[in-house]
Formats: sequence, structure tokens, C-alpha cells
Amino acid sequence: MVNAPCSSPASSEAERLCAEGYAHLEAGRFVEAAAQLLAARALAPGDPLVHYRLGLLYNDTRQPALALAAFDVTLGLEPDNARAHNNRGSALQQLGQIAEAGQSFRRAIALDPSLEPPYVNLGHLLEQQGNVAAAVALYDEAVAHGLDRATFRQYAAAASGRQTTASPEHWVRATFDNFAPSFEAHLQVLEYDVPRQLAARIAAHTAGPLDALDLGCGTGLCAVALGTAAKRLVGVDLSEKMLAHARLRAIYDELHAAEIATWLATAAPSRFDLVIAADVFIYIGQLDALFQSAAQVLRPGGWFAFSIEECDRPDFVLLPTGRYAQSDDYIRRLARSTFDVVVADPTVIRKERGISLRGRLYLLRKN
Repeated sequence: MVNAPCSSPASSEAERLCAEGYAHLEAGRFVEAAAQLLAARALAPGDPLVHYRLGLLYNDTRQPALALAAFDVTLGLEPDNARAHNNRGSALQQLGQIAEAGQSFRRAIALDPSLEPPYVNLGHLLEQQGNVAAAVALYDEAVAHGLDRATFRQYAAAASGRQTTASPEHWVRATFDNFAPSFEAHLQVLEYDVPRQLAARIAAHTAGPLDALDLGCGTGLCAVALGTAAKRLVGVDLSEKMLAHARLRAIYDELHAAEIATWLATAAPSRFDLVIAADVFIYIGQLDALFQSAAQVLRPGGWFAFSIEECDRPDFVLLPTGRYAQSDDYIRRLARSTFDVVVADPTVIRKERGISLRGRLYLLRKN
């Protein structure tokens, strides 16, 4: 979700309501955001920023028809607003108006070639249409305009079937910063239940409260699932906005904004009884170093719980979705020298466009 350049509201009260509504939206408080933004619109119906932020709200709450209407009003008032064209494209795509969505993304790029989201949105749209060559050319165009090389090279690799070892740090951070307000609502749509499933397996094989490390903790879903099983809980995540939501739960003893491999490299050895990572390895293909680091921070007999999206390749693969999948053979080979595999349960990790994605839940014990 991206903000638009500010315009002058019709009144100071409308400006206040618009700002407060946007703050609620950023925090995922959608009811409060709607109340403030609708009140601002009533006071300043000619302010494009109010309509733009209402459009963002409706996109985040999956009301694409209302979002489209709001962005159309924005563009009627401010025709060259590239961000509004981009978000209008997202609303059109949700409504199944694919050709029109592509036109909106292209218009956004033409108006502001330095704006990253329309390249991503149009590229993914082209991939879904089977036009991989055009998508890769678009990603190359983004790099030529000075946008993040690592991110767009990753998109190009995923689209064309080339392999990389991990998602770019900048991309992961930006993705989840933008996703934070609607993250948990979106997971409900995907029927995502991995934290609870992992916690159930941990409870079945461990006794007593554990000193736990939550890698890629996000908004704190694993913390909620673990409940009293965690005596002391440390969370690590790249996204500051996801961590802001985790702090609101008041469950973690420590929260750190860091890349997990970097954080693990400086962590005290033998500090934890449990390391948990739910849907984290879909952003890290090669896990050799991470397994070693997890073993170092675990006490003897400690537990390593995690999920993967599963593949049939020998080790791991970068999927066209931009996520990674690992094979069961690869996980067992990594575990062999340090861990015993206690649980390796097949599961549906989430649904995507109504399709169940197969994965696996692991519980390893440090030997």
C-alpha cells in the first residue's frame, strides 16, 4: 500500500480526519479508518487524497468495486496521479477486468517510471497470461530505470525458471511492510493454519514452558499459537510494520528488526529450547547455513519446528510464484548430522486461487 502526494484539503478538520483515517488504515484498524475517511470525504468531496485513501482502504478490505469508484474520482480530480492509476489497476484485476488493469499499470509506469509497484503488478499479470518474455523485458526495464536490481532480477528468475538461493532482503521487507495492515485478514482467506498446526506438534512432544525463538515472526501468529508453551519468547523479522503489530499483542519478551541469518550469527549459543519458523523458508531456498545457525542457538535436546512448501526436486526450487519449495530428501539430508527428524507431516499449507498447496510440517530434535 502506498501513499499519494498530499493535496490541500477543503478544511483543517477534513485534513485531520484524512490523516487519522490513514493512520488507522496503516495499523489495520479498518472500521476506524472507514469512519474517519468517510467523514473527511463528506467535508472535502473535492480533495483527491481523501478519495485515494478510501480506495486503498477498499482494496485492503477486498471491496474492489468501491475501490475502483474511489480511484476513478481521484483521477477525475488528479488525472496524472501515477499511484492512483496503479491501485486502480489492482482493483480492476480483482474484478477480472484484466485488459483494463494492464492499461492502468502501463499508464502508471508512463507517468512515473521510478514507481516500483506498477512494474511488479503488470509483470505478474503478464506472467499469468503466459507472456513470460514480456514480463522479463518489463523487469529489465524497471532495472534500467534505476529500480532495485536484486528484486527485479529475482522476479525475472522466477518467471523464466532460473534458480537463486534466497529472496532479496529489500523485497521481503518492502512486501511485508506494505502487506502488514491486511496480513491476517488475507491469511484467513487462504485458510492458513500453519502456526496452530506447528504448535500442536510441539505440545505433543515437549514438556514444560520453553525459551523460544520465533524466526520471521510477522504479526505474532506463532506467539498466539504457542500460548503458555513459551516461557520466554524472542521474535525476529525484517519488517518493522509487521513487528509493530506483533508488539500490540504484548506477548514477546524481545522483538528484533533484522534479517534472520544476520541475527542468528550474533546470537548467544545454546540460548533456546525451541526455534520455530512458520512459512519462512518459502523466502529462503538454500537452508544449509540456517540449519547450522539454528543448531548453534539451541540447547542440547532443543526443538526446531518449521514448515516448507514441498517440491519433488533434489533440493529446492524457485517457483514461478517467487516462493521457494524444498524437498523432503533435502530437509532430511540437512538434519542428518545434528537433528533427529521427529515429525515430517504432509499438510496443506494454504490455498491459492482455490488450489491447495502441498507442504510439510517438521519437528526436529537436536541430538
